[in-house]
Amino acid sequence: MSPQNMILTGSSGDIGEAIALAAAEVGINVALCCNSAANKAHALEEKVKSQGVKAVVIQGDLSQPPTSAAIVRQACEALGGVDILVNNAGFLHQQPFEQIPVEEWDVTFDINLRAPFLLAQAVFPVMRQGGGGHIINIVSSGGQLGGPLAPHYAASKAGLICLTKSLARLGAKDNIITHAISPGLIVTKMVAVEMASEAGREKLKNIPLGRAGTVGEVAQCVCLLAQGKMDYATGQTINLNGGLYMG
Repeated sequence: MSPQNMILTGSSGDIGEAIALAAAEVGINVALCCNSAANKAHALEEKVKSQGVKAVVIQGDLSQPPTSAAIVRQACEALGGVDILVNNAGFLHQQPFEQIPVEEWDVTFDINLRAPFLLAQAVFPVMRQGGGGHIINIVSSGGQLGGPLAPHYAASKAGLICLTKSLARLGAKDNIITHAISPGLIVTKMVAVEMASEAGREKLKNIPLGRAGTVGEVAQCVCLLAQGKMDYATGQTINLNGGLYMG
């Protein structure tokens, strides 16, 4: 069986790094996509390569439409093909609803919804030619519950959940399996600081399992799907949130 090749957007964040390293551990080659954090991406590239797999850094601004097709093309050239796409990149800026400028609405949707759409458009023919593939969209519980602190972000993630279902229907005949993973409260470096506060501890009381999730748990869920271990399911949103939302 030939090695799998993954495009991973948002590779410079804590969740992206965890996904890249977990993928490398199971023998998946990774194209690490980043925008401005190239130094961090190249450091991660070396860590991934140390696992004995291929890695390449692809830099580009996902808010610009031509970037998506360029990423797929460069990943195919560097890795020899693509059979996994993980749409992990996201843009989030919290501010009062009535103060959100239209420009911020636009860039939120450009990165969180349009870019995954364009990446899927570009990668579908590649996956079809290769006999199938997996698309995994990282969404948010805000896209299911609403997000009063960032309604534009929540709306973009709700759109990505719907796109996931559409891609699952479109890709089924070509063995292109599409899922969404919806993390709840996940401990990243930024969240860890909040969890140490009284406000952070209060948030945990709303989670039935009584704890936040880890980036490793998100990464393991991605790899489970990417390796085809749940391929009779497609179009599903997997709630990784400690029971906070069970719909």
